[in-house]
Parts: sequence; C-alpha cells; structure tokens
Amino acid sequence: MLNQTTMSRSTYLFICLALLGMLQACQSNRKAANYNDKQADDNSVNFIKNGEESSIASVKASGLAIANSKNQKVIQFAKLMIDDHTMLADDFRKLRSDNSITDSIAITPIHEQQIKDLDLKKAGTFDKAYIQIVIEDHTDQIALYKTVIEDKKNVEVADFAKKMLPSLQAHLDTAKLINTTLK
Repeated sequence: MLNQTTMSRSTYLFICLALLGMLQACQSNRKAANYNDKQADDNSVNFIKNGEESSIASVKASGLAIANSKNQKVIQFAKLMIDDHTMLADDFRKLRSDNSITDSIAITPIHEQQIKDLDLKKAGTFDKAYIQIVIEDHTDQIALYKTVIEDKKNVEVADFAKKMLPSLQAHLDTAKLINTTLK
C-alpha cells in the first residue's frame, strides 16, 4: 500500500511539473509574440531614423536662416520650420522608442556639409541656397513618407506618415512659392 501511495504521489507530482512546464512555455511564447509585435521592419526603421535626422537638420539650417537672412519671408518661414520640425523630431523620438529602436540619431555628413556651406553664404545667395535645401529635402522626405504609407507593414508608422504628410507638403509648397520671389 505504501508503495502504491508513493507511486501515486510521484505520478501526481510528475503531472503537476509537466503542466507547470507547459504553462511556462505558453507564457514565454506570449511574451515573445508581444515583443516581436513592437519590432519595426526595415522600412519603418529607415523611415523613423531618416525622418528624425532630416527634422534635426531642418531645425539647424532654419536657425541659420534666422541669423543670416534679411528677407522677412525667409525668416518667417524658417521660424515655422523650426517650430514644426522640432515637434516632428520629438514625435519621431517617441516613435523610435515605441518601436524599440535604440540607435542614436546624428546628422548625416551630407546634411552637415550642406549646413556648413549654407553658413558661408550671405543675403540673397543664402536665401536661395536655404530654400533650395528645403525643397530638395522635403521632396525626398515626401517620397519616403509615401513609400511607408503604401507599404503598410507597420500600421502605427504608416498612420504617422499619413498624418504628417500634409504638413510636409505645405512646407514644400511654401518653399517653392518663396523660391519664385527670390532674385
């Protein structure tokens, strides 16, 4: 009888341990699935990093416009750019965090060189160069935003791009309009 009770307890203990093991495995799978859901795909990562970097570069270039331009339209536009792109960079930082992207963002060598070159220009030459940089960068960014919107792999990122696209388009349209008034 003692042997049978010990055997029953052993069997019971074995079954309990097996169930606990299976339960733990299920919990681990749930955690992995949730973790993977927040990982951004390559296109989203590229969009987020590129968008944040571009916004930071726009703020720097626009700061130079306020300091170096004598054209009130250019200065007012630069102030708008600083306000909008500072908020946009903050939104990108949050999006980067939400998508578990831990890389820090630095201005690319291309944007750094554009800003250095821009800082050497004065008056009308400066205004034309600044507005041209804005036009080129916003044209590139709009194309990138549209790609992410069409891709739809990451709904959060696509929705963000869709929400921000009209503002970028308005910046581009304004820059083009200002460009036609520059001599």
